Parts: sequence; structure tokens; C-alpha cells
Amino acid sequence: MKHITIKRAEQADVDAIMQLMQEAVDTVKVSDWFLPDNRQYIEEHIRDRGFTLKALSSNNEILGFFIVDLPGESKHNLGYDLNYDDHKIHKVAHMDYAVVTSKARGLGLQRRFFKEAEKQLEDTIYEYFLGTVHPDNIYSRTNFVKAGYREARQMSKYGGMQRIIMEKEK
Repeated sequence: MKHITIKRAEQADVDAIMQLMQEAVDTVKVSDWFLPDNRQYIEEHIRDRGFTLKALSSNNEILGFFIVDLPGESKHNLGYDLNYDDHKIHKVAHMDYAVVTSKARGLGLQRRFFKEAEKQLEDTIYEYFLGTVHPDNIYSRTNFVKAGYREARQMSKYGGMQRIIMEKEK
């Protein structure tokens, strides 16, 4: 796996992304660490509710994906949990989640995804990058911190699961 490229995912990638999501569900260390989404959510985040990045091996195998959600005024906007005002709420982008196949873990793909997502948001209105991580998921938590995010708040989310909201300002 010498050469890995990061690109935007396309609708044709949805099946492979769903397979990776299922692999994550099956192999996650603690089930509370990862909450999968459905096919519609994936399709929407390739089409128009944000964007999805994919990591490709030199033989075009998808090794991972990363979803960026642009929540706007949705009640799910994490900015509300941080008491953002209306001006800031419109400038929030969620670094929703990263999934990496087991054979590519440890290669720094999550941090590469952060970097590429932030690059693609460079010349946009989005200034506040937020995401959530389970407090015990030291792997993802460390990747957030190494990418320049800070722990903004710990709270119950997603039906009672503990999460830390991670925050970075452009």
C-alpha cells in the first residue's frame, strides 16, 4: 500500500462504502464507538448534503471513506451544543466520520482525510469544523487532536451515548 490517493466519492462507490461500513460494525473494538448510517445518508452525502472522500489504493480499491456533513440550521448541528450564535451556525461543517478497512488502519488515513476535507472547504463559508468521538476511542480522539482539533464539550448524544465534541476553527 505504497500509493494511496484521496478523491471525492461518486454514486458508483456507494456499494463499496456500505461494505466498508459493515466491516467497521463487525470489527469495531467497542460497539458504542461507531454508529453506522444507512444507504440514503451515504448517497445524500455524495450528492448534495456535503461530500464524501475516498482513499484509493494503487489498484483502485477503496480503503476508506470520510463523510463531511454541512448541517446548516438542522437540529443536529453540533454548533447548537456549543451555544454557537446564528452567524456561526451557518458556518459549521461536520467532520462526520471516517471508516478505514482493517488492512489500511495505522497508515494515517484519518488525518489525511481531515487535511483533504479542510482543503476542500478552504474557499467556502465554512469556518467551524466539528466532529464527535467516543471518550474511550483513543485512536480517533488522537487523530482529531493531531489534526488540530480541541475537546470542546463532553455530553450525551445519539440516544444516550457519551461523545466528545471536537472543534477546530479555520
